[in-house]
Amino acid sequence: MGEVTPAEDRARFEVLPFPGIVEEAARLPRPVRVTVTCSPVHGPDRALEAARGLRQLGHSVTVHVAARMVRDRDHLGRLLAGLTDAGVDDLFLIGGDIEDPVGEFASAVDLLPLVVDRAQRPEMIGIAGYPEGHPRISAEDLDRALRDKSRLADYVVTQMCFDPDALQTWIVRQREQGMELPVVIGMPGRVARRKMLKMSVRIGVGPSIDFLRKQKGLRRLLSRRSTADRLYDCLVPLLDDPDLAVAGFQYFTFNELLQTWEWHHKKVLSDREGSPTRRGTAGHPGISAQESRS
Repeated sequence: MGEVTPAEDRARFEVLPFPGIVEEAARLPRPVRVTVTCSPVHGPDRALEAARGLRQLGHSVTVHVAARMVRDRDHLGRLLAGLTDAGVDDLFLIGGDIEDPVGEFASAVDLLPLVVDRAQRPEMIGIAGYPEGHPRISAEDLDRALRDKSRLADYVVTQMCFDPDALQTWIVRQREQGMELPVVIGMPGRVARRKMLKMSVRIGVGPSIDFLRKQKGLRRLLSRRSTADRLYDCLVPLLDDPDLAVAGFQYFTFNELLQTWEWHHKKVLSDREGSPTRRGTAGHPGISAQESRS
């Protein structure tokens, strides 16, 4: 299938901590960066359990922690100790979508300072960005929270969005407002269309889906070429814009991990034929802990 250098492989692969995902990850031909979501049902402890299995296979792992699912400071300490023991070097901190927090933390803003102050904090900490807004949070509050979190985090991952113009507009606006963290663009991987759309609605992807339906663009978007192909081709030029500081992509695989990796691998090989090698690392695509905190 050809070789892809670490500098070219600026990708993360998000999975759900469901049965069979470790076995699916074992099918990959080489180690990658796998990010494990925090299930609203099982919480960060299940994500940590899956992370241990993925690390034993040699993959680099990012574990999602939802602040609303952390019971108390002791629970946080056990989670961070578990990440250290498992060899997990990256934590992605979100607020979480459950209605009522299980403990004292209502948002990532509440929890992030405590994570940063812990001796066992991971090397890297990521936070979420919302190019299409959030159904429960105003745009002003989202911007304020991003500013507060950016002072303590190392990178931002955008929530999944199907609109490349909305993504670029959001990144440009954040740069104009002084946000300097590397941005990892969240986008769907090469997943069956029905499954992708069904799961996208379930996880709350917003206006871009509604827009496509209203404008009859959904049929056009999904015909001839996949959503992932179209988005990738629109967004990959952003990697070469130093003012945007886009670090890479995070693919929402819906646990079709091998299929998404194979698609990404082919896209990078094809892109390499017409573009110079881009900067970055396979472990943390385009992200340096030292640079992101400077």
